[in-house]
Amino acid sequence: MNDRFASDGPFNVRRLVDQVPSMLAYWDCDMKCQFANAAYERWFGVGRDSLIGTSISDLLGPELFAVTEPFIQGALKGEAQTFERLAPGRGGILRHSLAQYIPDVVDGVTLGFTAQVTDISGLHHTQCALRDSEQKFRTLSESSPYGVFHTDAQGSITYANRQWELLWGNLLDVSTGDRWLHAVHPGDRADVLMDWNQAVPLGQKFDREFRIQHTDGEVVLVHLRARPLHSEGGTVTGFVGAAEDVTAQRQADQRLRASESFLDRVGRLAAVGGWQMDLPVGPIQLSEQARRMCEVDEPCLDSLDDGIALYAPEVRSVISAAMQQAIAHGRSWDMELPFLSAKGRPLWVRSFGEVEYDNARPARLMGAFQDITEHRQRKSELEREQALRVYTERQVQSLDLLLRERNEMVGVLAHEVRQPLNNASAALQSAAAALLQVGEGVASLRLTRAQTVMTQVMASIDNTLAVASLLARPEPIHREDTDIDTLLAVTIADMPSRERSRIEVLRVTTTRTASMDMSLMRLALRNLLANALRCSPPTYQVVVKLTDSDSPLALVIDVIDSGGGIEADMVPRLFQRGARGKGAARGMGGHGLGLYIVRRVMELHSSRVFLAHNTSQGATMRLVIEQSPGD
Repeated sequence: MNDRFASDGPFNVRRLVDQVPSMLAYWDCDMKCQFANAAYERWFGVGRDSLIGTSISDLLGPELFAVTEPFIQGALKGEAQTFERLAPGRGGILRHSLAQYIPDVVDGVTLGFTAQVTDISGLHHTQCALRDSEQKFRTLSESSPYGVFHTDAQGSITYANRQWELLWGNLLDVSTGDRWLHAVHPGDRADVLMDWNQAVPLGQKFDREFRIQHTDGEVVLVHLRARPLHSEGGTVTGFVGAAEDVTAQRQADQRLRASESFLDRVGRLAAVGGWQMDLPVGPIQLSEQARRMCEVDEPCLDSLDDGIALYAPEVRSVISAAMQQAIAHGRSWDMELPFLSAKGRPLWVRSFGEVEYDNARPARLMGAFQDITEHRQRKSELEREQALRVYTERQVQSLDLLLRERNEMVGVLAHEVRQPLNNASAALQSAAAALLQVGEGVASLRLTRAQTVMTQVMASIDNTLAVASLLARPEPIHREDTDIDTLLAVTIADMPSRERSRIEVLRVTTTRTASMDMSLMRLALRNLLANALRCSPPTYQVVVKLTDSDSPLALVIDVIDSGGGIEADMVPRLFQRGARGKGAARGMGGHGLGLYIVRRVMELHSSRVFLAHNTSQGATMRLVIEQSPGD
């Protein structure tokens, strides 16, 4: 620095700053300008002195300030900001600019920020100017967001700006020689070194992306470009280049590709295709799923008419009107319409869309359509099922009415048939006793046999009526506390008089009462006793054994006969309706309803009946009447 320059340092510094093509300014925490260079006059036509104290919002205007404000707020929070934007200039010129907001932080407090805005649209012209002036090159490089460097003819770095050092992680001596190559990631180093050593001797350009690794292990992806410098005679005198950190950009590209792939998969899974068209006229751009649904090979349709032609003829006017309404009045649409692919495949689609505006003017028409063919089919099937259900419910109501009428008839039949039979049985019993007293033993025996047949007929009728009642029973049973001895007494009394003495009751419990529907349990126990008496020899006893159970809490009634046991092939279907053993074939059984009724009665009690023992000396039927049945 010569004495003349040093003697007026502030003035010359001001001159130096004013020469910088980027806009340089200092804005305080109130967003008021405290310093500005002459570039502001070149960009905005506003003198630097008149900018002092001016609000940045007044300088930029509402629209540009709205775009820039988030970065301003970030800088005022102490966070450095770097971003690109289109900035208007004098005469309506739009400049693509790169802005850096550098916070001014003192003792942890942000006092303001330095703004550097660079017009990068003329970067090529700036690089040409750098070849003519080393000083201008150095000045510009220090304000550049890229790592700028210069080498000699052998490729050794002779100059690098601060951004270059930052990009390489502040490695020592990275700004001289070839030490920068030492920071290249080991996985890329051999290829980078080979390309660099090939480009330098031949004076060729170098353009490559590669990874560098900082001493802390951080890996950064850089894009390094270098071009040869030539003397007037055409000799290569060195190289000048710039390195850019493209890590975030490539990550964003990767995320974008992943997002596009994800959206394509989602569109495929959801059967949704998207499209858009620039207004007023333009081709319709189709998503991959839209192309698959339309069955077209090209990514675009030539016009809106081509898109409308894919709908069924009868609805083309409908979709066309909806789109025109969207363009003219901004109304969105959402409707289900028949659709025909380019290959004639019929579909049903849900079509929806809207218009997108730029500066309050319709800019593009955007929409999507979803394949709802299967949905429409399911909807149609559901409507048919609903109609069938309504019909079925009506039929059920009719059947329920018929069932109630039948139950009433069963009740009448039970009364009108059983009562005369009971009277006839009692009369036969009385007549047999009277004849026996007057010495008419043979006649008495015949009457007794007639009474037995009458009893069997009554039992068959009872079982038949019971089956009709149990199968049609819509309501739960009515359980009440029942005296066990009374239950046994009335059940034994239902047996023929000459058989009652064969029944022995064995109590192994002190329980006196149990919860049950006595009439149903009487029917079940009567069937078991009748079977046991029939299966046992006439001179053998039938035992009714009473016990109780703690798990589950239950009354247990065993009916033990002395017959020959139950055939093995009969056991699996013992309690099925219509099941009849060999005894039935010999005239000892009924219609196979007795044990079936027992099972149904126990099921209504949430209880069970099963064959507890079965040998050639007899069988044991067990009733387990639970006292706390589950819901």
